[in-house]
Amino acid sequence: MSITDLSTELLQKIFEYTELQDLLHLAQTSKRNYRAYLGRRMYHLERALHNSYSPLPSLLKLTLANESTPSRRPIGTELRISLLLNRITSLPSTPKLTLENMKRMVHYGKIADRWTELYPRLRWRFGSDNRRLLRSKEKERLRGAVYNHWTYTSLFHSRTFTNYAPDPPSPASLDDPRHRFLRTLSTAQQIQLSEYTAHVETLVELDLYPSYSIILDQYPPHSLPHRSLSKLGWGEGSEYRRLVRDIMKLSPADLLHLYEHTSTKSERADFLCSQGVCFGDVPATMNYALSSITGERVRLGFGVEGSKLRSQISAIQFPSLKRSTGALIGEEEKDLADEELVFGVVDLEGRKEFEALERIIERDAVESGEWEAFVAGSEVSRVDEELVS
Repeated sequence: MSITDLSTELLQKIFEYTELQDLLHLAQTSKRNYRAYLGRRMYHLERALHNSYSPLPSLLKLTLANESTPSRRPIGTELRISLLLNRITSLPSTPKLTLENMKRMVHYGKIADRWTELYPRLRWRFGSDNRRLLRSKEKERLRGAVYNHWTYTSLFHSRTFTNYAPDPPSPASLDDPRHRFLRTLSTAQQIQLSEYTAHVETLVELDLYPSYSIILDQYPPHSLPHRSLSKLGWGEGSEYRRLVRDIMKLSPADLLHLYEHTSTKSERADFLCSQGVCFGDVPATMNYALSSITGERVRLGFGVEGSKLRSQISAIQFPSLKRSTGALIGEEEKDLADEELVFGVVDLEGRKEFEALERIIERDAVESGEWEAFVAGSEVSRVDEELVS
């Protein structure tokens, strides 16, 4: 049977399963298909956007975080960030999208989709025999990590915010907006964000801005003149670590641009210069904030009750927090161990054994991100689990 013979209802049902580009192309094939598309345009666009670039709540938060909000009256950085966080955290789980929202979301979604194509080369950098394309659910997890990373960099690595708060967040600063944003993520989302961050840092250290030690490891001993080394490498020791921490402030779009469109040291140096003279004054802070938030949840045992589930807590690991200075130098080249990535982006063979624990850590996000709400939510969930048991 030809598609032209299908009823309008069947055509609209087909539209529900298409990705965005396929939906628009299919709607343009005939006047009848276009009328069927127009009949439920916003619904079909939202479904297609979900099929292409989910998770939509995280994508919409990123879009709002980068939305310009012109105001006639001056507003302080602290108040502006607080209002923006209030707006982001008040979004429902199934937000109502406007056409303008969708247009901006497509821009960010396309960049996240390019990360899903690059990611297998990062995840299985050394174990290339195991390398494969990401599955649909794995792509969704990775896009969520990219959106959350990008939202953090947009809010807290901007020049305006770093001038206002140049120091990393202290664990004692319970109401720090950086802590508040990360509390709105579930533990599972934080793990996937941490995994993505760890791979990005490895990308920076090995491919984009390698140290002298990394360069020397690629050549026979004493075969590389010092002049050539200085043209390829970016330094050593504490100065180099400071450079890496600065580069980790870049957004996923900037990092992707460096990987895809620059190949020489001068091009990458020019890109850093284009970020402004103050770019190197303040390091990336996300790992500091993530460390504080994971510490809060560790102290409460991730809200887990029961001896069986508690025995599985060791599977909850955050790869970016475990990386140590110089871990890539002088050691066997190997990918992150599967034991570190049980709840990560990629589905592992033994993941089903932890289904009960995964369900808990997928639902422990704090809607408002505030400390009081986090403590109150932890007490409520603990009481609920005691009643169930």
